[in-house]
Amino acid sequence: MDVNLLLTLFAGAILVLSTFSTLFQRLSLPGPLLALAFGVLIGPHALGLLRMEDFGVPQGTLLEQAARITLAVGLAGVALRLPHGYWRKNLRWIAVIIGLGMALMLVVATGVLWWGLGVPFLVALLVGAIVTPTDPVVTTPIVTGSMAEEKVTERVRHNISAESGLNDGLGYLFVMLPVLLLTEPDTAWQELLTKVLLWEVLGAAVIGVLAGYLLGKLFVVVQDKGLMEDSSYLAFVVPLALLLLGAGKLLGTDAVLVVFVGVAVFGQVIPQREEEQEDRVQDAVSRLFLLPIFVLLGMALPLTEWAALGWVPPVVLIAAVLVRRLVTVWMLRPLFTDLHDRSETAFLSWFAPVGVSALFYATLAERHTGQHEVFVYTTLAITASVVVHGLTSAPLSAWLQHHEPQLKEEEHSA
Repeated sequence: MDVNLLLTLFAGAILVLSTFSTLFQRLSLPGPLLALAFGVLIGPHALGLLRMEDFGVPQGTLLEQAARITLAVGLAGVALRLPHGYWRKNLRWIAVIIGLGMALMLVVATGVLWWGLGVPFLVALLVGAIVTPTDPVVTTPIVTGSMAEEKVTERVRHNISAESGLNDGLGYLFVMLPVLLLTEPDTAWQELLTKVLLWEVLGAAVIGVLAGYLLGKLFVVVQDKGLMEDSSYLAFVVPLALLLLGAGKLLGTDAVLVVFVGVAVFGQVIPQREEEQEDRVQDAVSRLFLLPIFVLLGMALPLTEWAALGWVPPVVLIAAVLVRRLVTVWMLRPLFTDLHDRSETAFLSWFAPVGVSALFYATLAERHTGQHEVFVYTTLAITASVVVHGLTSAPLSAWLQHHEPQLKEEEHSA
């Protein structure tokens, strides 16, 4: 592989997308969508400048590890986006959208996929579990940046961020159920309840809380004693996320959940004033870490296998992605009518895209089960979601602003 060609293509794409980020966002062309299109352009199905084989690593391994690292960095930005006291004040929203919402989205997505794709139930359950979580990376252009701050109310942005961060880690429990039923049917439920739930998920949450609290206290002490430059904040957060990712995996837990819980606790422990720098953290890492994964995915898209599927699977997959959210949010609306009005509920019921987390779980599931069709279906769902949610982000944000001008005025004057 020509390293210089790799650097030129990837760095050039990031440079262009960063330079014109505001323009692209206002044109409803967010970075993930453009990066995905660029990956297709330079990949084997178009110009053929780079191929996945050129990296010298199996495609599944490369995508899984790249997605895992991207998630860690993205989740760090999401966790730091939430202000002090957010979790305590919004406990009911989290309980509803995570506790009930994830289960309901899984049921709806699985039902649509089983009925529409005609695949075995466990395959439909696996793909349904993979596309259930809201992706924190694809939602970033919707909840951050000048357009989002101008047009989308703060509580909507914070609630989408919190949900997308927390349900990514918890999605592991949902994905492992069909994986275990496919690979170890005799002991699947025992493994799920003991190893996966008690240690990999709950253990991850405990480790994340302890690590985030201790590292947050350490951060405060070293800053108070003048041992750290203020500019070191940016250099602290990304290594923190990667440290939690690696340590969580070494301990045999759900490392993605460790990262989000750990950085969320860290963000609540450090002084409130530090959170003002969150936008700089997110802006800096999004270009360096978050966009390249979509370039890679664009290069790896199984376009030939998609073509062989016909027109029905794409329709079914995008229906599963959209309907799972629409049905869930409106069914649960009576539980949070005093939190979000009808306009905000409509916005929340639309924007639950799938992306990097789905890619991570798809490659993990394929590695465990050998079911390549899961990767084919998931990448098709990701691409459809990135296109549909990307193209609708600007007009629907403007629609929300039009329907709630008073709320935006109150936020600006606060």
